[in-house]
Amino acid sequence: MSSSSEIELLQADARYYHDRVALLRAKLYRRGIGPNAQLKGLERSLERAEQRLRDYRRREPDDPTQRRRR
Repeated sequence: MSSSSEIELLQADARYYHDRVALLRAKLYRRGIGPNAQLKGLERSLERAEQRLRDYRRREPDDPTQRRRR
């Protein structure tokens, strides 16, 4: 797998879990329910996805998508 497609998959994975967490939080808030096991599980999945993305970015500093604008 090319590094650009791998980072795109990792970014999509992190976005997916971020969106799922946000939607579930809104749903629970609307119903007046506090955090539950499902939300906590999604938050753990989000953290793992973000960690995989951070780890990949540390390993692949030459990736053109990682270059910062000055």
